Amino acid sequence: MQLKTLLEIYAATAAVICLNFLAIPGFWIHLYGAQADTQAVFLYRLIATLFGGLAVMAWSGRAAEAPATRETMVRGLVVTNGLAALVAVLGAASGVYNQFAWGPAAMFAGFTLALLGATPTSPPSRTPS
Repeated sequence: MQLKTLLEIYAATAAVICLNFLAIPGFWIHLYGAQADTQAVFLYRLIATLFGGLAVMAWSGRAAEAPATRETMVRGLVVTNGLAALVAVLGAASGVYNQFAWGPAAMFAGFTLALLGATPTSPPSRTPS
């Protein structure tokens, strides 16, 4: 998959998560089998802000002209999604959440692998040696 297309998909996904976690955090907390107390609602909204930032970063960087800029951004997204996948798997496997916890684990792992295998939008420039 082309990196530009992947970043557009990532940005849209992150924006949807941001809006959902901001607007209806209690729904998502209950969906995963947890209690929607004030701390959980606050933390979901705090997480929403991070997804909002990731959405803007991915959307803005999807057509970055400097290969180093894109590569740096992709590395950050790989680390972010890789760590999120690990934490989500641990949460799902430990029983902290119900079976729906495997969805985010799969999503984060999928984005990690897709970002690792994405084809750059334009080939990196080569300088003669």
